[in-house]
Amino acid sequence: MSSRVVVTGAGVISSIGAGADDFERGLYAGTTGVGPSQLFGEGATTAEVRDFAPQNWLGPKGLRVLDRSARLVCVSSHMALCEAGLSQADAAEGDPGLGLICGTMFGSLHSITSFDWSGLTEGPNLVNPMAFPNTVINSPAGHAAIKHKLRGVNSTICAGLASGLYAMHYAAEFLRFGRAKALLAGGVEELCEESFLGFRKMGAASASGSIRPFAADRDGSVLGDGSALWMLETEDAACARGLRPVLEVGGFGSAHDAHSTSAFDVRADGATSAIRQALAASEIGPEQIACIISGASGSRAGDLMEARALRNVFGDLLGGIPVSAPKAAFGEGLGVSGAFCALAGGLALHRQSAPPTAGYKESEFGLRLSAEAQPFQGKHVLINAFGCDGNNAALVLNLRT
Repeated sequence: MSSRVVVTGAGVISSIGAGADDFERGLYAGTTGVGPSQLFGEGATTAEVRDFAPQNWLGPKGLRVLDRSARLVCVSSHMALCEAGLSQADAAEGDPGLGLICGTMFGSLHSITSFDWSGLTEGPNLVNPMAFPNTVINSPAGHAAIKHKLRGVNSTICAGLASGLYAMHYAAEFLRFGRAKALLAGGVEELCEESFLGFRKMGAASASGSIRPFAADRDGSVLGDGSALWMLETEDAACARGLRPVLEVGGFGSAHDAHSTSAFDVRADGATSAIRQALAASEIGPEQIACIISGASGSRAGDLMEARALRNVFGDLLGGIPVSAPKAAFGEGLGVSGAFCALAGGLALHRQSAPPTAGYKESEFGLRLSAEAQPFQGKHVLINAFGCDGNNAALVLNLRT
């Protein structure tokens, strides 16, 4: 069996678009999803999925028991399954070779805190037992498996801001080992009062209500939410179904350098190591990377750390490589952000054009960012996802020709 893992479908719902086509249009138009919040009222700024109506994709049946996280991942699963041609018939039992690997930072955080608060204030005998299934962190992935008859492996990966990339790598390894036929892989994160207030309390939120990656006047990030999934298969399996995929999941690297639960290690040792591992696993050198999809979110320390890691790896080559920081468009999506960035990287390879960095004006670090799309020629794109908890991940995507 081929060890090459390819992308045969995508599903995404975000603040800049619902569905792969809308996401692509919004991203390349330089649109930003940052704006007034519908969830939290006047004065709050987010990059949330607005006017979210899951019944448009899932129908009205069974939605009452699903919280926001579950609804988001069920919608992106539906999209990816349909695009890949692997939707399961309602009357079917489901495919035991079809599964889901979902990355998330907090899972159904609002359901968890609401259930616990009810128990504390009203007593354990008065909690709603129907709400309990949503209090485990793998609840969104479980609901998606039930909804779409995914009888294969179902795993939830929690690795902070790197969760989405970890999930994609985990799924790719399962496929390479022949332990699954096809896997949805990516992430989900809901925006709720608990995460919003916590983000502000730890001082990570932008006071200006905008995201300015790598800029000298950057002042923090803006929270977003959504879900993004790829359908991954081995190249042999995809070709047997008559498909000719153009995107391959390449090498992956990870390293942990935590020294605090809420502060980036600006020395960038872990981030540097993760990038070098990803390049080595792909059997390519820094000079073969044609575009970089950065995980920068406007964090003072986080952006500095990534800039140092890039300089450590690419040296003088860095000034000639197009860099895109797409979180300026869809916000800091926490556990889903790596998956959003991976989709942006896949689009960049397919179009041979780095997406614009929404609202970009200048960079403190001499990186080649732009408010316009940047054409390039090449077969390899680097995706970065680095977290303040020490989780660092990097993924290389390859263009199949």
